[in-house]
Amino acid sequence: MVRVLRYPRLFGASCVSVLILAGARDYCLSAGLYGWARVLMVAVVVMLLLCCGLMSCRFFLNEQGIGIGSVLHLRRSSWSSISALGILCCNSRRPYLYGLYDRSPGFLDLLHCAPRCGSWGFVVPTSRKLNAALMTYCPEEIQFAPIPAGKPPRHMRHLWHQAALYALMMLPGALVAFSTGTLMLIKASALSLFPLILLTLAALGLFAAGAFLFYRVLLYMFTCPRVSDEGVSSGLYLPWEDVHFGYVHRMGQSSTMFFLSQLLEEAGKRGAPPILCLSMPDSTRLMLQFLTCCPHARKSETQ
Repeated sequence: MVRVLRYPRLFGASCVSVLILAGARDYCLSAGLYGWARVLMVAVVVMLLLCCGLMSCRFFLNEQGIGIGSVLHLRRSSWSSISALGILCCNSRRPYLYGLYDRSPGFLDLLHCAPRCGSWGFVVPTSRKLNAALMTYCPEEIQFAPIPAGKPPRHMRHLWHQAALYALMMLPGALVAFSTGTLMLIKASALSLFPLILLTLAALGLFAAGAFLFYRVLLYMFTCPRVSDEGVSSGLYLPWEDVHFGYVHRMGQSSTMFFLSQLLEEAGKRGAPPILCLSMPDSTRLMLQFLTCCPHARKSETQ
């Protein structure tokens, strides 16, 4: 049986954070800053628990099938119960292995839930170890060929209004979370043990919320949609002739547009070619450009 981590990058970042916090605690002890040493000790314990939780979230493969989950809860599925299996890249060249179970709603629901795992299926990052295990145990042939990087034309129009709107909403919240968490840590360093633990935990929660908001701002800025008569880009570039399916997903007051490099019927099969997906906020200009320039737009609209 082969085991791989489901969140390798987050696990690595957590381990580095533990080492930095432990080193800072030792420095505070040597400098006589005992209040800050207790605060950093609480932070080290929390990050160690996070590392243990991430390390237990694994993806298993063997001759019988796959297993997804942690030490406490593991879901096993045979190879015959997986209706779709393939490689997916969404807004970046990082490949993910996706799978759909027999009774899952479909590939579009997988796009909405990625990169998570659930009763519908799974989406996990690939690695050399995982690719070698799939070639050994999977009864179906999976294409691991890298998706060619398309070179976008020079003159593409940036749709900055959506990215700027998200930045205006999220960036102030991230700054408030970071500043409030810092003030709480300064206050906690002068308290007794029990209030120190509570205030430190609350500050760490604010830091996590601020980091998530700041990550989303960077994500929207670096994957800002760009369109032209030749193609569309959102981190990756797709010519309009390579866009075989377009879909708008609306939830509440927000809507997201998806572009796929394969037909939806092909994406829902086992051993499908690698799929390139572009996900971006919906806009009138983007929709008009898709309907006007994409030769497969009318076929996607009727499906």
